[in-house]
Amino acid sequence: MIALVFSYDVTDVDEFVKVYGPDGEWSQFFRGGNGFIGTELIRDVELVSRFLVIDRWDSRDAYNEFVEANREEYMRRVDETVFLYDQELRLGTFENVW
Repeated sequence: MIALVFSYDVTDVDEFVKVYGPDGEWSQFFRGGNGFIGTELIRDVELVSRFLVIDRWDSRDAYNEFVEANREEYMRRVDETVFLYDQELRLGTFENVW
């Protein structure tokens, strides 16, 4: 299992949650891919406009295959949602060590 972890400084909290939350538009899009496990959205308790998004997949290959097969749609979604945040930082791709 891998987890792709992103940090966001958000401009429109309600809309961001709608799009990036566990039942949001991105998660619904990913559900079409083999190996997608789910999305977790975590909000900073001190800075309410800062979030972590954690997308979990069975493997790096499953994620890469999904992105490759859906590149055009993926990029369209990126372009349509960029206005929801001031900053996006990909913290990395992590895997279980057990």
